[in-house]
Amino acid sequence: MRTEIVGRTEYACALGGGAVERGVAVEGHPGGGAGALGRADPADRSRLALFVARIRQALVLSNGITTKLVGPDVLSLGSSASFSFIISNAGNEAVQLQRRTLALPGQNRIALVCCPGLSSNLLIAPGKSADMPINYTVPAEAKLTVPHASHLYDDRVFGTLLSTQAETTIGGVELFVEASKRIDIVPAVEIQASSPSPAVRTPSDRKTKLQGTMDCMLRDFDYKVRLTNHQSTSFSGQLIVGPGFYRKAAYHPFTIAVHDRMDLTVSVPGCPQQTDPKRASQEKAAPISFTVVGNGAKEPLARLEVPIVFADARTAPNLRVGYVRGFDFSLPNALNALGVESKELTVEEVKTADLQKYSSIIVDNRVYESTPGLIAANQKLLDYANAGGTLIVFYHKSFEWNPDERRQRPQLAPYKLILGDERIVDENAPVTFLEPQHPLLNSPNKIGPEDFANWIQERGLYYPKEWDPQFHALLQSNDPGEAPLKGGLLVADYGRGRYIYTSMVWYRELRAGVPGAYRVLANMISYGRASVTKSGLPPDVR
Repeated sequence: MRTEIVGRTEYACALGGGAVERGVAVEGHPGGGAGALGRADPADRSRLALFVARIRQALVLSNGITTKLVGPDVLSLGSSASFSFIISNAGNEAVQLQRRTLALPGQNRIALVCCPGLSSNLLIAPGKSADMPINYTVPAEAKLTVPHASHLYDDRVFGTLLSTQAETTIGGVELFVEASKRIDIVPAVEIQASSPSPAVRTPSDRKTKLQGTMDCMLRDFDYKVRLTNHQSTSFSGQLIVGPGFYRKAAYHPFTIAVHDRMDLTVSVPGCPQQTDPKRASQEKAAPISFTVVGNGAKEPLARLEVPIVFADARTAPNLRVGYVRGFDFSLPNALNALGVESKELTVEEVKTADLQKYSSIIVDNRVYESTPGLIAANQKLLDYANAGGTLIVFYHKSFEWNPDERRQRPQLAPYKLILGDERIVDENAPVTFLEPQHPLLNSPNKIGPEDFANWIQERGLYYPKEWDPQFHALLQSNDPGEAPLKGGLLVADYGRGRYIYTSMVWYRELRAGVPGAYRVLANMISYGRASVTKSGLPPDVR
């Protein structure tokens, strides 16, 4: 690679001699920022910027220069902090740091100006480093990056990019060096939900209706929140649980030390109070509102709203569910919301415990990969199903599941079941019921198209492509223009028990509080049990 410098423009000739021009905004330099990036089609600008940045980084590294930006990982609104921009020279030439100030504007990118504190150009000898302090104050109106779950689909999911840049001269050649790090922008006091969000309520949460009371019959419940003080001073205030300030709300006083956190458990009304209590109902419950107000303050410092979702998901009575948990807690949280007794099982417990005391056992997402010891204990699970239990297996990737002597993967299902790599990415893809009268789709909850409404992200992953005739394929779906996939929910009798394999993304839907996901899960863990529901009511036949 040959590097030629012309004025304020870098040219990197590579890949057949093509040139890439880079414009850098330099304080006091007219036209800074103009160039190829400025003239590029907007659709290509980010790609070109990445290409230019990589070329520039290659030039810097080839000269033995490394950089890093050191400082705090979290900053609160209005706070100030000091960062260190460290430039290390492992090359053979001295590096001269120019006394100029450079700006790096960009979307979700904070530019730290370097280096106005220099009294003159700085020379970094070979084998030496320079440490430039940079101060920064977060604007009060800066965009927050927390909670991270609220930024899954924007550019702040991993925080805000903090970056700085300096102009250097090496052997008479000008190069631009930069360093960056990601930080979180947070409120002075942050509220985080420790209990699942959204809060899912089911028929098991209903209380006895008293004559003359409002229609909402959900019991009050405890909810856990975590308060974090990001300030350099202690904080005293109140956590308000309710629809607003000073009206129909519960107040919880607290004090948090400097940069400390506190966990609180507060009681939340089953149906949060609304303007007209007589018209309140669990189906239309307002979100739980948590607000932090400092002592003597009139304006809130932080606020968190947790949706309440009612899922009319009924279960068979006297269920006891064992499960081998996957990567998250969506499954145990859902079982808890359904009001069933459940226990997480270790591999050792699967090997040695009496599994017949469980009405059903669930192998969570990708557990045969994340907990490979379960493969050796899999026969115990199959024996459990053969003796009368219900074994439910959530989705796995094809290379994790399919029999493979090289990976010592035996057949894990009781019958032939080969996964493919097909998936359904349209979360609104229509679902066809292939066996609408099958008990798994009818008891205790009558499953219909509405149970697949309002899904998020996708329908399912790694759909089975081959399976034994013993399996019943209950559902069919496909992305627009694609062939139908029928293996999303497979069920088979096995001995005196039952085996269910499902490649649908229940964990996403349970975590998001999709009511239909809770209703199908309730049917899966109730499959093969009595048709009377836990509440004593007949199965849902809506």
